[in-house]
Amino acid sequence: MSLENYPSFLLNFSEFNLNGEEKQFFRFKSFRLNVGERQLLHRNSPVPLTPKAFDVLAVLVAQSGHLVEKDELLKQVWADSFVEEANIARIIHTLRKTLGEDENGNKFIETVATKGYRFVANVKEDRQPTERHADKLEKAPRADEEFPDTIDVDESAEVAVQIPPPDPVIEQKRLTRVVFFVVGFATAISLLLILSFNFWRGTGTNSAQSKSIAVLPVRPLTDENHEPIYEFGIADSLIYKIGSAKILTVRELSATRKYSGIDQDALAAGREQQVDYVLASNYQLAGGKIRITAQLTNVSSGQIEETYKSEKDVGDVFKMQDAIAGEIGNSLLARFGKTSTSAAVKRGTGNEEAYRLYLQGIYGRLEPQESIQRFEQAIRLDPNYAQAWSGLALMHRRMGNSGRNTNRLEQYQKSMEAINNALTLDPTSGDAHSMLCENKLFYEYDFDGAERECKLAVELDPNSALAHQTYARYLSSQGRHDEAVAEGITAVDVDPASLWSQYSYGISLHFARRYTESIAQFRRTLTMDEDFGLAYMTLVTDLELSGNEAEAFDVWKKLMVRWGTDEKTVQDIKAGFQAEGWLGVRRVYDKRPEDSSKVYFHGAAGYAQMGMKDKAFEYLERSLAGREIWIAFLKVDPRLDAIRDDPRFTDLAARVGLK
Repeated sequence: MSLENYPSFLLNFSEFNLNGEEKQFFRFKSFRLNVGERQLLHRNSPVPLTPKAFDVLAVLVAQSGHLVEKDELLKQVWADSFVEEANIARIIHTLRKTLGEDENGNKFIETVATKGYRFVANVKEDRQPTERHADKLEKAPRADEEFPDTIDVDESAEVAVQIPPPDPVIEQKRLTRVVFFVVGFATAISLLLILSFNFWRGTGTNSAQSKSIAVLPVRPLTDENHEPIYEFGIADSLIYKIGSAKILTVRELSATRKYSGIDQDALAAGREQQVDYVLASNYQLAGGKIRITAQLTNVSSGQIEETYKSEKDVGDVFKMQDAIAGEIGNSLLARFGKTSTSAAVKRGTGNEEAYRLYLQGIYGRLEPQESIQRFEQAIRLDPNYAQAWSGLALMHRRMGNSGRNTNRLEQYQKSMEAINNALTLDPTSGDAHSMLCENKLFYEYDFDGAERECKLAVELDPNSALAHQTYARYLSSQGRHDEAVAEGITAVDVDPASLWSQYSYGISLHFARRYTESIAQFRRTLTMDEDFGLAYMTLVTDLELSGNEAEAFDVWKKLMVRWGTDEKTVQDIKAGFQAEGWLGVRRVYDKRPEDSSKVYFHGAAGYAQMGMKDKAFEYLERSLAGREIWIAFLKVDPRLDAIRDDPRFTDLAARVGLK
């Protein structure tokens, strides 16, 4: 516990308990929050909350109407421990379920994307008089009644305590109490200092616990010397070394791999990753040795705060990586007050060439088919390499998601084979469980099994953006929109530079029909990559569904040009829109011959919006037969609203397994 949190704690302690003049309550809707008693009541009935959930609610309520940033919540609620930001999202989700909706169907807690949360219900502060403290002393209360273990009253709420004028009759007694209080206060401070010293000595400087760092791939000094076993292997070892100390939040290598270019900008990477520090390194090979120079940059100030160097023999690659990670990692940890750690990265294989091929396949900028070849080569060298099997499963999943009909089913079968091998070798592989969740969701329609696998993946690897992205998609498919949005936010928090994290968050907002937020999110995503077609398409849909048809069409025209659509089609589309709006655009596409890139589900959605029900159901049947992934979102896609009351829709949903 940090001493910087003690003043408000002790101030609240003395004002509300020692003075004994008033008790503090907050009222909102049919709830009553008793801060001193740490109790939430709903229509006078207690509502069970975990201690941390109560603390988060108290902070939000005390600052109702104002944004409470995630860092502030971490500082106030978890000041004495290290936790990931994902804990906040889960507690917010729990609180939303506990509080429920108000009579207008509105939520109590609003999420401000990437920033924090705001309590939006109307809150009234209430104080009630209690027994005077002199009377309490005469009754000799128990120590645990007068000095509760925890009192959380937010000092930023600017609560004014009114102290009445002195009573001459009891002034002498008050003086005696003051003496007792001063002695007790001094004793408490001494104990706190002793405890804090022991805490700091055991765990390092607490200020580091709220800090985050991105370790970038180690770049060569010249562009022709790229070698993944150095670039990604050393970075992987450093990430594992630093992360194992649990005093810094460390971005996964899957989040930082994009910065492997020789012209990497460490400061820009840090800002994009939304971290406090960046560790950027380069390597040089000469005379059988590798020399590493690493610089720790403070993202806020833009200043290089530390430089670390290490030189090792390159003969034994694994030994070299661990030695470099030990030297540089421990020096960096010492800067944040942490003693050295002996943790070494778990590579999953003792074969250097298999490891090299795996790094190329998972982190190299290759097409899925090229990555598949690398993983297959790694597996031939080491058939027990579980991570290579997981990588192979991932690439077959990607091939299947973008493939057509029989090819999609073939890729699914290959991915399942790879997943089963990965889990046989390593049942704790979070990535393998995430992919199994996806297969159960999109191919088997085993929704209970999908949820089980997704939950397990998040539990095994809470810092995996893939796990949170996949779980968010599952939750959206089931109409559990608040949970899906929370998982989407967590995916962005874990890997803010990932287009798929940003898209997963946006699509969860889309299915929740929170169009204003989803439009803003997809615009942000397109600033990261203006060629991201899925973000474009969903942005167009959300603009149309929110009533901004002209703006939606402007975005669509830009997308057509970007995709290289022929001029005649573009002109036909313009004419169709001018004549009949989006209905005219869909008529143009309806007349065009089918091609191999056609997605039947999207075609069905278009026909549903045109009022062509028979054609819509024909295309939905073809989508189901081809196991198109979008069929899993049958019950939540807003474009299908016009056909939901048709008995054929109920039958189709039942066959998919959606209630």
